[in-house]
Amino acid sequence: MAAPVVKELFIDRYGASQQAAQMFNGVNLLGGFVAIPLLWIARRKDRSVSLVMWGSIADALLLAAMACPLGLGWTLVIRALEGVTDVIVFAALFDLVRQSAKGRIATGLGIASTPLLLGLGVGAMLGGIAVRQGDGGHESIWLFGGSAFLSLVVALLVPCVGATLAQDPSRRLASDAPAAGFEQSSRRSDPLWPALAMTFSDRASGGLITGTLPIALAQVLHYSAIERGMLVGLPLVLMALGTGPTGWLCDRVGSLRIRVIAGISYAISFAFLAFVGANPIQLGCVMIVVGLSASALFSSSLTLVTRCGSPTMSLGAFRGAGDLGFLSGTVLSLFLITTIGGSEPSYSDYATVLLVFAGFHAATTFTTSVALHWARRGRSEN
Repeated sequence: MAAPVVKELFIDRYGASQQAAQMFNGVNLLGGFVAIPLLWIARRKDRSVSLVMWGSIADALLLAAMACPLGLGWTLVIRALEGVTDVIVFAALFDLVRQSAKGRIATGLGIASTPLLLGLGVGAMLGGIAVRQGDGGHESIWLFGGSAFLSLVVALLVPCVGATLAQDPSRRLASDAPAAGFEQSSRRSDPLWPALAMTFSDRASGGLITGTLPIALAQVLHYSAIERGMLVGLPLVLMALGTGPTGWLCDRVGSLRIRVIAGISYAISFAFLAFVGANPIQLGCVMIVVGLSASALFSSSLTLVTRCGSPTMSLGAFRGAGDLGFLSGTVLSLFLITTIGGSEPSYSDYATVLLVFAGFHAATTFTTSVALHWARRGRSEN
């Protein structure tokens, strides 16, 4: 909810600089790396339900704390700690999905991604509506408090889901097979680095849409909070609604083919953002293409990752690489904008950065697709 309205929540509320407020969208990703060793310890134990439940409770407490007027410094510290719970809940939840997919992993992961991403999109829109009613203080209670309540709902529902899964005898087999057979399957697996590079570039460019672009729309083009919320939330909603159908396509057409097509479409539409920022209608149309392309990118990347050895640890690495990409994209875009435009950048300065990231995404799509193609070809010849 907070991503498109960091201006009201932190610049107006705490008097923070534009650069410091923008780090809200990236600082929790640092905490996500702390979760990876914890998941490594728990990888051979069937604790997915417990991890989701207790991770959601901890997330709710941290979100509730951010609703309090703690100041920007402590809010960023708590935001970083929340990154730990974010990664734990994500990895454990999608591990449960993997265990119950029963041969249609892309479709299962795509469908499971829909409520996750839909929450991001709807939250972005609701964030814009909420700040319209407040003055930089009361809306934080609605935003963070509402998110905390939803996390508690997840914590209450997951044990019920776990009880249902426990009655499925195939669940334990699916849970234990990757850990026991990792060494045997490693020779048949895709290399991990192309899939991680893909999600790195996806999230790096996504950081501009949810972090950098909303600030440009607010500070330079003077879009209202509700307009920013709708424009940022639109591609997230479309991305959420499209992951199920594109996951189905991945199971039938091939994840790598879908990835290449979506990568080309995404890079082109991302570049168009540099030229349509001042026109809300044109910007909205480009955001539609961005969202539809991103849905295919997400589904295909998740599926490709599960082909890279142990699915559980690969999914954790997927989230970690994505978080690193988001943080790197946020920091690098901030550095480039400050270097090019100084303390008061124009939209043309932001446009230059958008074009740079569009080119980077296109280059990554080409490099990783060729690498995976040759790796599979070499494996088939051996």
